[in-house]
Amino acid sequence: MQKQYRLKKRAAFAYVYRKGDRAFAKDLLLLSARSREGLKIGLSVSKKVGNAVTRNRVKRLLREAISQIADRIDSSYMYVVVAYPSIVGLPLATVAEEVEAAYARAKKLKC
Repeated sequence: MQKQYRLKKRAAFAYVYRKGDRAFAKDLLLLSARSREGLKIGLSVSKKVGNAVTRNRVKRLLREAISQIADRIDSSYMYVVVAYPSIVGLPLATVAEEVEAAYARAKKLKC
């Protein structure tokens, strides 16, 4: 995932949490809300997931999984991907499948 697509501001995260639609996968939650700025994606990995090393690994896996499908994601939305503690230890292929399934469930993938 390229840096230009990252959701960074606290207000933007709060907006997506408050107004966003939810799509669930086994190990993550996808929130999506309309965006005026184009495609923006934020990651939320809480301390429940693990220590800093574990959380950063999960974020790297999520970024890589999102970058694999970035060209197919609807770019008129802001997204927040929330990781559940059960995602720890999963290989990239499984995380990528779950991310794609969550976007498909939310109907935010272009075919």
